[in-house]
Amino acid sequence: MVLGTILMAGASVTASLFFVHVAVLPLVFKYSKFIQRKIVFSNCVNYPKDPDYENPSRCSVIGGRNFQVEFHSVAANRPVKIGAWQMIPYSLCRVDCPNCCDAVKKQRCSVQSLQQTHSPIVLYCHGNSNHRGSPHRLLMYQVFQKLNFHVIAFDYRGYGDSTYIRPTEDGVVEDAFHMYSWIMDNVKQNSPKVLIWGHSLGTAVASNLVANLEQLCERFKKKLLPLPYALVLESAFNNLCEEIEQHPLSKLVSWLPYYKDTFLKPFMDSSEFAFRTDQHLKMVPEIPILLIHAKGDKIVPYELAIKLHRDIQESRLEGGAPIMLHPFSRGQGLGHNNICEAESLPQVVSKFMDVVDNYNSNKEVLKYKVVL
Repeated sequence: MVLGTILMAGASVTASLFFVHVAVLPLVFKYSKFIQRKIVFSNCVNYPKDPDYENPSRCSVIGGRNFQVEFHSVAANRPVKIGAWQMIPYSLCRVDCPNCCDAVKKQRCSVQSLQQTHSPIVLYCHGNSNHRGSPHRLLMYQVFQKLNFHVIAFDYRGYGDSTYIRPTEDGVVEDAFHMYSWIMDNVKQNSPKVLIWGHSLGTAVASNLVANLEQLCERFKKKLLPLPYALVLESAFNNLCEEIEQHPLSKLVSWLPYYKDTFLKPFMDSSEFAFRTDQHLKMVPEIPILLIHAKGDKIVPYELAIKLHRDIQESRLEGGAPIMLHPFSRGQGLGHNNICEAESLPQVVSKFMDVVDNYNSNKEVLKYKVVL
């Protein structure tokens, strides 16, 4: 009798879990914007917890300073403050000199260093979850600094020390736009190369930004900004709907007959987050693009990067701006978050920039011939 009671209880629990799996979970996912938003942005995940944003050196950042950019958000209809770090190239902060104090490094890391530089500048758009002080992001900043790049890294609204309001696609694109605008306002005189580098969800943010740059300038009553020198997309997906379909966790529910209607359709129809990178990048055939992707990526499968590359390539006329896809093989032990550890990454970036420089030089020659 005891055994029968245990079996009945077990059966009841199993039936309850099955009911939640096949009925409750799909309905909650389909109709709850809160759940959808948390899955897309994951800004509730905060590791390491409570870093000292004001003092980047305490987060193992060399040659960095903290600053904020403030503006009135159209998407949220309220003031927004974006927390950011500026980091200078290692060639300026003398990492080989133990006697160079933090005060000297901080003095060199200033708005004036950007205004006077002829070195490239990277605007880094991070992926979902955590903040600009996450370990894999810190490693990527080091790669940039070793390449003699200035780095601007920031947290979207709802992340880090930025204004804590709910993020939406329009909102985080606004944040990236104002960071890009801040950079361009400070480099008007010297015109260095400005690259926008996105990782994972940040690739979709960066793509939306460049595709809608003119409209964003109009919305915020700013003079039309030039497109960046190039766009680098690390671990990119082609659109959010296909990324969710390909995500490992989707295997738990993809067998349901109403899977597409409950788990995918909300993102097809969403006004808050669609992140259609493939559609956005077809709108800017004049911008050079480098896609880098680990074949061992289990979060965003490499096949989505191939699809994205093909879609962009097909939208460009022969002789258009270069688009390159560089895969990192499985044997290198690289995945979604650690391409920063690839030994060949600096060479890949440098080679791409050489290609872009040649493309721009040939374009100038052609323009000169047309004028003549």
